[in-house]
Amino acid sequence: MTEIEQQVLNMLREYSQLVERAIERYMPRKFTQEAATRLFGKPRFSYEPESLTKAISEPFWDLIDRGGKRWRPALLLLTYEALGGNAEDIVDIAIIPEIVHNGTLIIDDVEDNGDFRRGKECIHKIYGVDIAVNVGNAMYYLPLLGLLNDERIPADKVLAIMRCYVEEMLKLSLGQAMDIAWHKGLVEEITEEHYMQMCAFKTGSLSRMAVGIAGIMAGASHGLLEGLKEFAESLSIAFQIQDDILNIVGDMTKYGKEIGGDIKEGKRTLMVIYALKHLPKDEANRLKEILSLHTNEPSLIEEAITLIKKSGAIEYASGVARELVSKSWTVLDKLLPDTPAKKKLKALADFLITREF
Repeated sequence: MTEIEQQVLNMLREYSQLVERAIERYMPRKFTQEAATRLFGKPRFSYEPESLTKAISEPFWDLIDRGGKRWRPALLLLTYEALGGNAEDIVDIAIIPEIVHNGTLIIDDVEDNGDFRRGKECIHKIYGVDIAVNVGNAMYYLPLLGLLNDERIPADKVLAIMRCYVEEMLKLSLGQAMDIAWHKGLVEEITEEHYMQMCAFKTGSLSRMAVGIAGIMAGASHGLLEGLKEFAESLSIAFQIQDDILNIVGDMTKYGKEIGGDIKEGKRTLMVIYALKHLPKDEANRLKEILSLHTNEPSLIEEAITLIKKSGAIEYASGVARELVSKSWTVLDKLLPDTPAKKKLKALADFLITREF
């Protein structure tokens, strides 16, 4: 690990500690009547704390405690600092993209019938699909309490953030719809542009939301806000491309998810799209056939990975990721003043597209 990578990891840990303390303020590890009332208001009859603990708190914290890079709230806080703000002033709303992200992981694992997440069984495998879906949905709304209950935030900023939240959550669902339709074989021809747009929606939405919240809170101009969102979106697409690469050539002990899982799910990644276009016809058809099987057979998964590697798709995808971030940073570099936070933003971007986990 390089010195820069270690510095980025140390920075992420520092922000993680801030964010995790804030999360505990909105999701107790064990519910009581008092905790539920503080968060959700006085009930007409009575809360039943044990049910809330077993069916919400425990699966929630099971996933959160597994770690994760926490780079989305770090992106939000770094952006706010780069715009002249103090990160600790808005940490309670920096939890929004992080909790929502973890909620999407739970739902996504149900939809994909995934087995492992962050080195352990998926939440639905441990607690059941019913609890997993419910807690995942709750995680879309819970973090908004920090925004709605903070009387220090002007009403116009609350409205602007809520508008940003709704717009990005809708786009997230559009991206997921595209991804699901493709790996179910409902659409035949998928282009590179389609893939990039799917990533912009599915992975980019929460990053755009993060910098959008930071920009709104800091009073950023429209032009600056758009530059921030373009950078965040490009970073997210590049992050997803790197994730796709790691899914077929990564080290599972570092990656935390099953290698070849995208092959089993039949996912149309940038590498698959490239390989299908550039492999000889018989090999392209064979790759398509394996993807359509949704197989668990290791030999077939390895055969598909070998075909993808042979096509040069991994090198191509890695180059696309680097170019995306480089171009968007060139624009943002001119919009942001030179500050330590700006340098950290650049270091974070470089780390996310070269990581091994």
